[in-house]
Amino acid sequence: MQGVAMHIKSLSVQNFRNHNDTTVELSPGVNVFVGQNAQGKTNLLEAIFLSCVGRGWRSPRDRDMINFDANDARVKAVAVKSYGEVEVEMILSRLAKKSININGIPVQKMGELMGQINCIFFSPDELRLVKEAPADRRRFLDIDISQIDKSYFYSLLRYNKILAQRNSLLKSSSEDIGRGLDIWDSELVREGEKIVARRREFLKALSPAVIEVHNVLTGGMEEVRLEYETAKSPLQESLQAAREKDMRLKTTTVGPHRDDIKIVLDGKDARLFASQGQQRTIALSLKLAELKVFERLTGERPILLLDDVLSELDESRQARLLEIIQETQAIVTTTATKNLPLVFSIFNIEGGSVKTAAV
Repeated sequence: MQGVAMHIKSLSVQNFRNHNDTTVELSPGVNVFVGQNAQGKTNLLEAIFLSCVGRGWRSPRDRDMINFDANDARVKAVAVKSYGEVEVEMILSRLAKKSININGIPVQKMGELMGQINCIFFSPDELRLVKEAPADRRRFLDIDISQIDKSYFYSLLRYNKILAQRNSLLKSSSEDIGRGLDIWDSELVREGEKIVARRREFLKALSPAVIEVHNVLTGGMEEVRLEYETAKSPLQESLQAAREKDMRLKTTTVGPHRDDIKIVLDGKDARLFASQGQQRTIALSLKLAELKVFERLTGERPILLLDDVLSELDESRQARLLEIIQETQAIVTTTATKNLPLVFSIFNIEGGSVKTAAV
C-alpha cells in the first residue's frame, strides 16, 4: 500500500518543561531544531510524543512535564492527515487528572487518543532496545501496536489490572488462594493470549522491513533477525506449571509481561555480542522499519522524531538515513547543521523559545 505522510502543521506549548509559551509552524518535510544542550529542543519533541500516545517518553508522571513555576501545562498539536486536519489538545495539571480534547471535544478514555496522530521516536538512549532489559523491547511493541490498534491498547490495560490483582493475591495470606488464582488465571489467559497473538503478528510484519532497512544502513554487510520469545507452553499451562514458584516468590513469573524480542545479528544474540555501533544501527533499523509497517497497516506514514541521532552517525550513514526519510515528516534535534543534506526548515531553539526559523 502506497500511503501518504501525515504531518504536524503547528505545535503550541505553554508552561511545558522550560517552554513558557512557544508556537512553531512546521514543514511537511525535514525540520531541524538547532541549539545547545538544555535549551528546549528535546522538550518540543516530547510534546509531540505526548500528543500521540498520551504520556511523556522520559517520565510517565505528568507533573514532571509542567514548568516549575506553573500548576498547569498545555500542549496543542494540529496535524494534517489523509482525510483532513486533526487537533489534539492536552492540559496537564498538578492538582487534577490530565484532560484531552480532540478537535475541541473532550475525550474520557486514553484509547480514543491512540491513532489520532502517529509518531515514532528515536534517541541515542534507544540503544536500550538492543542491550537493556526486556521491558524496553516490550514497551517498543506496546506503543507501536497501541497506535495502530485500540483494541490492543484496551487489552493491555485489562491485562495489567488483572495482573496487579493476581500479584496482590499472591502477596496476601488468603487461605483460599488456590481458588482465587484459578479465577484470575482465567482472566489473565483471555487477555494475555490476545496480546501475544497481536505482538507476533506485528513482529511478523516488522521483521522483513527491519532486514530491508538494516541492509541499506550497513550496505548489506550484516544480517539481522527478530524472534518473539515467550513461554513454550500455552499460557494456561504455563501459569499452572509456575504456580508453586509464583506463590513462593509472591509474583507472577510467566505471561506477556515477561516476554521479549530476541535480536539475532549474523547468527549471534545481539544483546551479548553486538558492538555499540552495531547495536546503534540495529536500533535505528527497528525505528525506521516502523515507518514502513505503519504505512502498510494504516495507509499513512507516521511522524518521525529524531533526538540527537545524527551526531551518532558517520556522514555516509547520515546520508542513508536522510535518503530513507525523504518522504516522511521528520523533526530532528541537533547542536549543529554542518553537512546536513535535504534539510527543509531550520529552527534555532534558545532558552525555551524559538529564536529564528529559516527555510
